[in-house]
Amino acid sequence: MKTKWCCWWLSTALITIYLQCGGVTSQNATCILVDDEIDLPFSEHKICHIPGNTSGITVVVKNVSMATQFATFQMHTRDKSLTGSLTRAPSTGTTMSSRSVGLDWIPTYAQDTMKVYVSSELKDGVPALFTALPYDAGINNSLAPVPGGCNQVFMLEDDPTLHINYDSGYQITTILFAAANVGYPRGEFEPVCDVSDSPRYRLEYDFYVRFLPLTDPSTSEVFTELKRMMTVEEIEKYGKKIKSFKHKDKPLITLMTYEGHGSIYNIIVKDPMSLHRKAAYVPVLSYACNMTPHHGYNNTDMHCQLSVTVDKGTILVYTFAALAGFVICYFGHRLFFLELFFFGALPFGFGFHMVFVANTSLSHIAISVLTALFGTIGGCAFMGSYWFFGREMPTMLLIALDTGLLFSSTLFFTPFGTLDVWHTTAAYGLTLMCGILIVPVVLILFPKWLFILSSAFWGSYMIIASFSYFLGGILQFIIINVVRRASVPGYEAAYLVTPFRVIDYTLVAMWPLLVLTGTLIQRKLVEGRPVMPPCPYKVRKNKRRPSSDEHDANTSPRRLEANENSSLLDNVIN
Repeated sequence: MKTKWCCWWLSTALITIYLQCGGVTSQNATCILVDDEIDLPFSEHKICHIPGNTSGITVVVKNVSMATQFATFQMHTRDKSLTGSLTRAPSTGTTMSSRSVGLDWIPTYAQDTMKVYVSSELKDGVPALFTALPYDAGINNSLAPVPGGCNQVFMLEDDPTLHINYDSGYQITTILFAAANVGYPRGEFEPVCDVSDSPRYRLEYDFYVRFLPLTDPSTSEVFTELKRMMTVEEIEKYGKKIKSFKHKDKPLITLMTYEGHGSIYNIIVKDPMSLHRKAAYVPVLSYACNMTPHHGYNNTDMHCQLSVTVDKGTILVYTFAALAGFVICYFGHRLFFLELFFFGALPFGFGFHMVFVANTSLSHIAISVLTALFGTIGGCAFMGSYWFFGREMPTMLLIALDTGLLFSSTLFFTPFGTLDVWHTTAAYGLTLMCGILIVPVVLILFPKWLFILSSAFWGSYMIIASFSYFLGGILQFIIINVVRRASVPGYEAAYLVTPFRVIDYTLVAMWPLLVLTGTLIQRKLVEGRPVMPPCPYKVRKNKRRPSSDEHDANTSPRRLEANENSSLLDNVIN
């Protein structure tokens, strides 16, 4: 008896795991082709295998209620394009080819059957997710707005699909959509869209995003995530609201995105004059990578790999950054002139990088080489200035400003940086500068702690940024986003969307630990040593002069006291 019970329990567990993690989830109905026809009830999801080189499949929704105002047909694949059409003979205004096909079906008064014709030009078959979402007249005959019903840009007559354009150079994703129209009774003419007093101008839009939990999910996982961004209720439950639109706003949004990180976007349109009835556009999946278009923004096959493209040059840079970050984090102030070289290279490298990006059309490789070259020159110049002149205050000030830049950039990478006010360049620039100045104001009077904390802070960031790159995180963009904001035209319009995953939270938790250990180790290594060594040039110069007690007393270089608790004023008094 016990053996039978164990077998029953084990088989039940295996079936449950299969349904949750296997090819078809328990929420999906199986798709059976009967005479090249798919029976698709309203609001039901079906995963169907579409054969290659086919043009005769018909998706049929039967017994449409007279209360149905309109329906949105959706067909999604993971990375291949299929064609959907409202007419048997494809035409420009009724046909769409895409990875995410969306069609508005507007029934006539007596029509009770919905038909969509599916075709594929692919050599091999592809699994596709089908659904049709109806919108019925509500209380007091309130009518839902029609997504894409006032399309004046794209090829379809009514286009409820979102269209994506990706800039691979600066990893900016622009999403465009067609304006919606107000709802109207079944069988009547749609309201006019292109007049100044059109009722469509009262409609409001909310843009949502949902991040895929995995970098390279399976097809079934992609379909599960897409279903969570289809209906109004699920979008509001699972999505993250980014922006709201009104009629005066352009129907597009620009986002900072990260290559290889999957995101699903969708829009909810609502009519405040019709009991706040809402309708959803058709969601679209993006991995923030370049795709070669066939008939427009979204009519593409994915030509990028779903994993991040391997760049040997970038791998070399991040490997060197990790090693350099380790040295700076744990031995930075002990190796004083290496520390000076590092903090001198940062502003020169970033500064000239921004100049080259904003004012030249050089390639990415050329700009990277020039950035490294001018960073090296800047590091040598900063190190040489102290070697020859030994000025403490300018040295400390530059290091404090470098650390303030990282502090302020980190602050803008948090939800604080997503506020709408930062799209104004003046507000962003002034606030960024205030964040930068916090570090000099707080630490300039404590030189030893300034040097140690700055080295530990920057060195630990270089370590976690390198690990973030290799593990598929996004923390390396803390500084990159600020540099791009200052150099790329139009970057201020992009919304910061940070898809934090487990690896990002783990590295964020490690960061303060690295700072703490780096600070303690450096504190121990420099114990009993002067905060800043004497100017080597002056020391060598004094050795060459005839020595005398009076001469030595008058020409000895200023030194900072070893006591780190003393203030700057005490340190610089002879």
